[in-house]
Amino acid sequence: MKSNIFKDYLFITIGVFLLHIGFYFFLQPIQMVIGGMMGLSILLEPVIPLSVGTIYLILNIVSLIVGLLVFGKTFFIRTFYAALLAPLLTTLFEILEIPSDLFINSDMVSPHNQLLISALASGALIGIGMGLVLRHNATTGGIDVYQKMINKYLKVPFTVAMYLTDGLLVLIGMVFNFEVGIFAIISIVITTILLEKVAIFGRSAYAILIITDHGERVKDEIFRRTERGVTKAKVVGGYTGKDKEMIITTVIRQELYHIKDLVLEVDPKAFTLILHTKEVLGEGFHRDELT
Repeated sequence: MKSNIFKDYLFITIGVFLLHIGFYFFLQPIQMVIGGMMGLSILLEPVIPLSVGTIYLILNIVSLIVGLLVFGKTFFIRTFYAALLAPLLTTLFEILEIPSDLFINSDMVSPHNQLLISALASGALIGIGMGLVLRHNATTGGIDVYQKMINKYLKVPFTVAMYLTDGLLVLIGMVFNFEVGIFAIISIVITTILLEKVAIFGRSAYAILIITDHGERVKDEIFRRTERGVTKAKVVGGYTGKDKEMIITTVIRQELYHIKDLVLEVDPKAFTLILHTKEVLGEGFHRDELT
């Protein structure tokens, strides 16, 4: 149990560090706003006499307090470490006077390519970083709190609340610099793709529903060839009205082809549905990662 906790916090720390690198070295130098508290900090910095890191830290502390009051201790415990570590790293880099334009400057990158490099690098680093954080059952907090509040009290779907809040920040950023705003959208797309890939990497599988007249033989072959468990259910053909059995099992990609072959051998007339699942939790899959 302790080793799992250590592993979780190790990967959360790595994830937050990657996220921070993407923000500090690739978004901040060119004032690229991609939403979230990072984007809001960049927008507020010109009008508040504080550094981006300090604004970021204050915003996240306020969010944590609001989250504690509205959503309780469980949300707070799951959120506070990553939510504070990210702005603290930014503040630390500012105190150490590490230049945010260390990579995005005319000596390192041609001025014509700076926006593209910033969008690609920030999208990749933030996407991978946030994916690691989410994969290990944590969250970076911040604007998530307000998105959850919109979802809870205004009955707006969470994804819509997310697009509304982040989209509004991006639009405000585009008002100040349209060209940078366009590249911010590229960064967001990359972040979204990589976040999902990293968060569920290795956890996806295939759910297989086999409707057959030879349920016992199909079940036995699945046990023999893959050692996967099955669930059996009685079903009735809608057209024929005949009783049939449905065998339900879940396998990884490497086992999928064995299942297809055995069904074809045992019952060529079987009706088989193969569903690609994003994540599977349970014995033989990833329940160990939740303990």
